[in-house]
Amino acid sequence: MPLREVRSISFDTSFLLRPSSTVDRIIKNLRRDRVPCFITTTVVSELEQLKVWGRISEAEYVLAMSRWKRTGARVIDFKNHVYSSLLNQECIASMGEEHGVSKRDIANDCNIIVTALKNGVDFFLSEDYQFISKVTEAVPAKMESSACTEYRQICEGGSSTA
Repeated sequence: MPLREVRSISFDTSFLLRPSSTVDRIIKNLRRDRVPCFITTTVVSELEQLKVWGRISEAEYVLAMSRWKRTGARVIDFKNHVYSSLLNQECIASMGEEHGVSKRDIANDCNIIVTALKNGVDFFLSEDYQFISKVTEAVPAKMESSACTEYRQICEGGSSTA
């Protein structure tokens, strides 16, 4: 796989919650290299909901929040609900085809992908299979292909996943 320049990073909930010092080393390197970092409103909401519903401990929540804050990640959203809905539908269909993931298991992940793509983020950090598998590039590629007539920024952004 050819090397790519990383211009910006988006974090997934699973990455921020991962109990590994590797995550902290990655964050330290991102800060050192001044790579622009982003976090979607969906991820922020997921962290809050996990804490409120007792699915993560206070310590896990604090760790995830401190990791996010250390990167200086800016919160991003995709406000155009009509177009984001269309892209979400394409993402969900592609995730089903490429990974066999059901709609209820992927809705938030697709929202994160759509938001990051529309905001020009070109690299995702996540622990979820959908984001880190080698075939993942097929999902954003299908989304880009179906949206190119309306989304020049997505088509010209050169997005990639890891």
